[in-house]
Amino acid sequence: MKYKKAKLPFTDLINRNKFISSTTYGILNLFFLIVRFFKKLIKNKDGPLVIIALHRLGDTIFTIPAIRQIYKRYGKKIIILCFPESFPIYSIEFDDIQYCLLRQDEFLFGQRLARHSAKSKLRNLKPEIILDLTGSMISASLIYNIKAKQIIGINREQFSSIYDNYIAHREEPKLVDMYLDGASPLIELPNRADFSEQKKQFSPFPFGRILIHPFAGWKEKEWSLKSIISLAIGLNKNYRVSLLIQNNQLSSDVIDELDHLNIDLIQTNSVEELIKSIMECSLFIGNDSGPVNIANFLGKPTFSIYGATNPDYTASEEDHQRYIQKKINCSAKLNEKYCKIGVGKYDCPGIQCMNLLTVDEVYNTVIPLIEEYCNKRS
Repeated sequence: MKYKKAKLPFTDLINRNKFISSTTYGILNLFFLIVRFFKKLIKNKDGPLVIIALHRLGDTIFTIPAIRQIYKRYGKKIIILCFPESFPIYSIEFDDIQYCLLRQDEFLFGQRLARHSAKSKLRNLKPEIILDLTGSMISASLIYNIKAKQIIGINREQFSSIYDNYIAHREEPKLVDMYLDGASPLIELPNRADFSEQKKQFSPFPFGRILIHPFAGWKEKEWSLKSIISLAIGLNKNYRVSLLIQNNQLSSDVIDELDHLNIDLIQTNSVEELIKSIMECSLFIGNDSGPVNIANFLGKPTFSIYGATNPDYTASEEDHQRYIQKKINCSAKLNEKYCKIGVGKYDCPGIQCMNLLTVDEVYNTVIPLIEEYCNKRS
């Protein structure tokens, strides 16, 4: 199968030439080193510990074990700086600490560089310690010239001199361990397995409905909508089934078709509404995406459909949380987070891992889980 290269971001264009990349990143690190040296001379004292957690919904869930351990040590001295969409999730676990919310439009160039307003919000917090659990250009542009006594975090090598304690991105599973790595300079983790649980207590609710979420962050992670609807039709014969989407994600023609097929549709307008719908369900089915990770966190039985991503990094090991993936030659290998398409580096011509996955395969794999945790229609 031939792959067409997608439009490369600026950093990838630099990385294609070793001389250009080493020179560019060397200059960057020297600049950051000088800025950090002078900022430490006028550092904040007796301020809060600010956790930079600027993530999408899915990764927000995976930061919770690390933040939980930090909270046990620092308590209400913590302030979490995050996007508004992450706040309802964090507040479930941490309802007695402060939050500072940054909007998506407070970052420029595809949400890579922090605007002055975002920097001002962080400066006004007067942090004594900054813990960066974001680990990207977004957080680097936000924190590099802040007067904190100590800056700790994960990021790419080109930003390493911003940090007093720098932790490189790990490449091996699981994602939750990457965030625990970031927090490790502040906390002791003698047995990592004891701290990596990100879920709430499992609480079966067999009287609820089965929710099916048909979308994901990018198309290579999405099973076809036609297949999703066919699965819903099959399950709807014996169980209460609803499709769960964000408002205005489906065309009026598809909505009319679902109504004709007697399949209920739930459209949410906020993360709060999404959480409420998941809390009231008996089982959640979805692609590898934020909503299915939220359902996992809330302790719901879940069934995840994987395509371009590697389940080793995010899949649960709980018996009530299972998944399916059609493995083909180009699927992600051991210690690879993604298949060859990698986070948008290539355009996948066929998305065969999803297209070859049949409705019968998914139905036959998920039905034992449904029979265990869901009541049939009366």
